[in-house]
Amino acid sequence: MKAEPPAPSGPFEALAADVRAQRQAALHALHVLEYALAAPAPRRHRTWLHRVTAAIDALHTALHTQLPNAVDPISLLDEIALANPECIPQIHCLQQELLDLTIALASLREQVEPDPMLEIDPAEIRDQLGAVTTRFRQHQAREADLVYEAIGRCIDEQ
Repeated sequence: MKAEPPAPSGPFEALAADVRAQRQAALHALHVLEYALAAPAPRRHRTWLHRVTAAIDALHTALHTQLPNAVDPISLLDEIALANPECIPQIHCLQQELLDLTIALASLREQVEPDPMLEIDPAEIRDQLGAVTTRFRQHQAREADLVYEAIGRCIDEQ
């Protein structure tokens, strides 16, 4: 029998659960993209392009849902900024990184758009998307570090 997870106890718990769910969705989309990129392209060019395109779209959507907007309620990073004003520059940097990644994925999506007039080089697309996936993993690590550090500060202050 599986034990029930404990109910959220701190001010960040519910927001952290949302962030975890968003990160899991983005990480899953990243894995799908990496799998699609690793697939053989010769003699399967159309299939490869279709898989890569679908994977880019999924990752773009997952990242786009993490972008701050006026409609969503307050986010974990907003709460951290309120509790730790010294973190605001880092939070702005993380938000800009996420926006830049989303834009980079949209740009790459346009590059792989099937067009009979344009030759698409799978090696070049792999290199460009590999750079974006590396940037994404680094972004996630910096975000996790900030959250861990900020929540640790809040716990220490209680």
